[in-house]
Amino acid sequence: MHTSRFSFSTLRGNSQYCHLTEWCMRSLLGVALIFFWLPTSAAQTTKSGDIVGAVVDRKLEKPLVSHLVTLTIHNAEGTETEQVLTDENGNYRFEGLPLDPTVHYTVSTVYEDTDYTEADVVLSTWAPNITLDFNIGAFTDDKSQIRIKTHSFIIGPPPEDHAPDGAVTIIEAVGIENRSELPFQMKRGAEKIGLHLTVPKGVEAFQAHSPAALTMDFATNEVILKTPLPPGEAQFGYTYIFHVERDNLNLSRHLDFDTVQFMFFIPEGIGLVPNAKFFGAPSREQIHNNIYLIYQSPAGKVFEAGTTIDLALNVHMGATGGPVSGQNSNLGQLIFIAVAAALTGGFFVAALFKLRAANNSTTSDTDDTSTSPEPADAGWLRKLNPDDLEHTRVARLEFITHLDDKYERQEISERVYKRLRREQTERLTTLLEQQKRGNNA
Repeated sequence: MHTSRFSFSTLRGNSQYCHLTEWCMRSLLGVALIFFWLPTSAAQTTKSGDIVGAVVDRKLEKPLVSHLVTLTIHNAEGTETEQVLTDENGNYRFEGLPLDPTVHYTVSTVYEDTDYTEADVVLSTWAPNITLDFNIGAFTDDKSQIRIKTHSFIIGPPPEDHAPDGAVTIIEAVGIENRSELPFQMKRGAEKIGLHLTVPKGVEAFQAHSPAALTMDFATNEVILKTPLPPGEAQFGYTYIFHVERDNLNLSRHLDFDTVQFMFFIPEGIGLVPNAKFFGAPSREQIHNNIYLIYQSPAGKVFEAGTTIDLALNVHMGATGGPVSGQNSNLGQLIFIAVAAALTGGFFVAALFKLRAANNSTTSDTDDTSTSPEPADAGWLRKLNPDDLEHTRVARLEFITHLDDKYERQEISERVYKRLRREQTERLTTLLEQQKRGNNA
């Protein structure tokens, strides 16, 4: 196999983890402002709360009686579990739970070898009682209900210890929508999975970011979600190493689902240009210290499932004007670009990936050489004083309460409510961790 001598050596940057850039912040500003529109209210006096719900078999449209439901309690000391059986009406109840925003709950059950889970549940004096119903056993396999809203590719340098053999790092950010009211599940041979996405042959060092349960089947070149895809919108994110071969970086693949838009983020100075003419001329954006050329497929064009899409990038050295002085790049920054790319799908509250550190680094929070991605909000929270952190904590809790009230009055859909609430509990966790670090300083 011929391997091009194409190299990313001019883009190798330091390992400093980059803060959320102004480019990303412009997209997220609308979300951030919500927290400060809500008035401060006095805490209620309730000392404990409940998590309740029902388990219903939607195939037979009847409640599941004596069905096991598990509550996992996550706190600073670790985790513990409680279990109950549903009653004759399929209802379950966990009572007397502490209203402590530092404690998170996961509620789960298993039916016909399928896991059903609601994670990141937080109880507070503003929201002491949460209802979580499990509608299980009913799925759709109608692929026309699945739509890829955006599929973005962020090109970056390979790991610093990788041989200079034409390798690049690829981050794919996929905004996917299940337009059905039921979870989506499909067959893959004899196996039932949520869905799969095809990637080109030759992928190396695959790493899932969101959800972390994504796996890679190297025999079939597929990224697989083994659990059903719930209704609503979600973001998938994963990273891998790929190679430029014969002056071509060929990311073409068979489309599993209808796709609305493709995007490429290519560092300026690296002569990679999409082969397909429908991408047209790129826009030019400065994202942190780097200049990126952004190629987009035309609005209104839908790429149909079952077709093969030309996603090859041709090497044209000099086509983009040469390297930019002082330009650098790293995985943390590229992930932020992927987050911003996912935002273009239109579902702003679900854009942030549940990113986890790519390694087991033990460096401190103040070590600027760490390459582990930070939680969402961590950068700007470090700039706030203790009073501002407390005001932000109250605002987040009140926003969660506001969501609960809206959902109870049926003013927002269940799918929107769940995703908004999950995002806010994640952000609240990040804030509480920052407060804890400040108290221990």
